[in-house]
Amino acid sequence: IHLIACKMPKPVGIAIIMWTCCGICGKVLDPNIYDDGPSFVKDSSGQSRLRGSIIKAIEDGCSISRERTEAKGRDEIWQIVHGLHVSGGDDIICTAHNFYKLALDNSFTKGRQTSHVAAACLYIACRRGEKPYLLIDFSDYLHISVYVLGAVFLQLCQVLLLGEHPIVQKLVDPSLFIHRFTERLLGKRNNAVSDTALCIVASMKRDWMQTGRKPSGLCGAALYIAALSHGYDYTKADIAAVVHVCEATLFKRLIEFESTDSGSLTVCMFSS
Repeated sequence: IHLIACKMPKPVGIAIIMWTCCGICGKVLDPNIYDDGPSFVKDSSGQSRLRGSIIKAIEDGCSISRERTEAKGRDEIWQIVHGLHVSGGDDIICTAHNFYKLALDNSFTKGRQTSHVAAACLYIACRRGEKPYLLIDFSDYLHISVYVLGAVFLQLCQVLLLGEHPIVQKLVDPSLFIHRFTERLLGKRNNAVSDTALCIVASMKRDWMQTGRKPSGLCGAALYIAALSHGYDYTKADIAAVVHVCEATLFKRLIEFESTDSGSLTVCMFSS
């Protein structure tokens, strides 16, 4: 029979029955005794055996292994951000790292290279923030096939249930890439060429040329026309190398634009 429980019980372990009781009132506080080290008892045959069972310690927060994996992913993201000069600083890194941690939660990193998963997470973050980067920019930086990285990106979207999300489904605006492609082509910023190309892209969008087409081809056609109109003598091969499309695709986009109402306008008409 136990007395009324104490307001401030004094725990005492009773090894015989493996209980933790109050040394004052006798109330059972815990039907188990926990010890830092192992203890042994003799069984009926006289052999020593381990008393009780071992309980693994549960650490607060992430385990050391998890922390290392997260840190490695963040380092990879940081390297890519600075290698490609992605704007946004810590904000874009944190966003991409959050996607990376979600990938870890779903065991997506197992069997895949950290750099590939990090690049896919950063690409999702760039699409979310409307940054002017294509998947091929990341694959070129990592020196891997765009199809390899594309497979990782699509699988990650499936795991994170992003397949129907606007981040993935929304069409990429070609105008986001014009300034970057212009600087890559000319080796410097040129607002006049960029502005003309942006006007041409806007005309393409009004004529529904954007629907069902990748932004790189539209940007290439607009940049080619804009560069020629401002006196730059670049070939289709030069433009194709900058925007990562083949010359045949670039030629098709130029023919399509020529057949629209805007195709007969002059540069002055575009600017007005």
